[in-house]
Amino acid sequence: MRPRLSQRGAALAAGLIVGMILTGGLSAARADGPGAATADAGAAAAAAADPDAPTVTARADKTEAHVGDPINLTITAIGRRGVAVNLPGTIALEPFSVLERKENEQDLGDGKTRREFTLVVAAYEPGEVEIPPVEVTYLGKRGEIRTAKTAAIPIKIASLIANEPEPALKDIAPPVPVKQQDLLLAYIAGGLLAALIGGLITWLIVRKLRARVLLRPGPPPRPAHEVALEKLDRLGAYGFLENADNRPFYFAVSEVIREYLGARFGFDSLELTTDELCAELRRTAGREVLLGEVQGWLSACDLVKFAKISPSAAEARGTLETAILIVTSTRPRAEMGDGAPSGDGSASGPTSTKAAHG
Repeated sequence: MRPRLSQRGAALAAGLIVGMILTGGLSAARADGPGAATADAGAAAAAAADPDAPTVTARADKTEAHVGDPINLTITAIGRRGVAVNLPGTIALEPFSVLERKENEQDLGDGKTRREFTLVVAAYEPGEVEIPPVEVTYLGKRGEIRTAKTAAIPIKIASLIANEPEPALKDIAPPVPVKQQDLLLAYIAGGLLAALIGGLITWLIVRKLRARVLLRPGPPPRPAHEVALEKLDRLGAYGFLENADNRPFYFAVSEVIREYLGARFGFDSLELTTDELCAELRRTAGREVLLGEVQGWLSACDLVKFAKISPSAAEARGTLETAILIVTSTRPRAEMGDGAPSGDGSASGPTSTKAAHG
């Protein structure tokens, strides 16, 4: 009797197991059937209901960095033109800190616009961390504010200390040869150059001093009356001929007296007319010159020069004597000898002038 009971209990246990399996299958079929299909259809409908949603991506310029290193995080949003896409002014990216922020926008030309937000971030704790998802906002068709989110980006932040778990001092580095600049040759060359320049300057100074010592003043200029008397003496040495043209003599003797008067009283007299020369004499000479006699003599010479009158030999000799008298009577007082005629003895001047007039 016991074996039969055992067989019957085994059969009952098997039936219970089969029933449980069938019951679970039916329940699963009910759960995954119409309800699951409705959930999938709702998600697809939600995605199709917002065609203005931009495509948002994020990328980092490095996946490994040290503590405090700047990381460029670029968030790109591509959407329809006219749909405003913005990044919130305050972004929480713990454990990262935002150091800098830039934005730019580009029209892709196919009815879409790409907008990029570049964030410079840095982490200050080592470890395997993530840049958390970043939400961007955009406006829906009815003006409501919607959001789109990027994916998280894993970043490995390394410590500045290589063996941070067990920090230890490195071994003492071996000695490193240090190159020391030897400036001995430069100092020697600079000293030689300075000595050369000093010697050159000394030689130039000595040469200049010697030239100054050897430079002797020349003789003082000869007095104007000596030069004039010498020229008049040479003119008289040529002699005077009767029936000869004595006009060149008048030209020469007039130039000698004009030059003498200008040199004696300090003015340029060669280019002056007779009236201008007498006016200068009146201003500079004063009583040292008998202006009437000088002006009469110069006028007589001008008459011979410009009227083409050929005076006789006696008249020419008288003109020469009057010229000598003008020089000797107007020379400086210190140059007059005891027997030299003074300014008062020039009375013979008019006689010679009359002779010149003929």
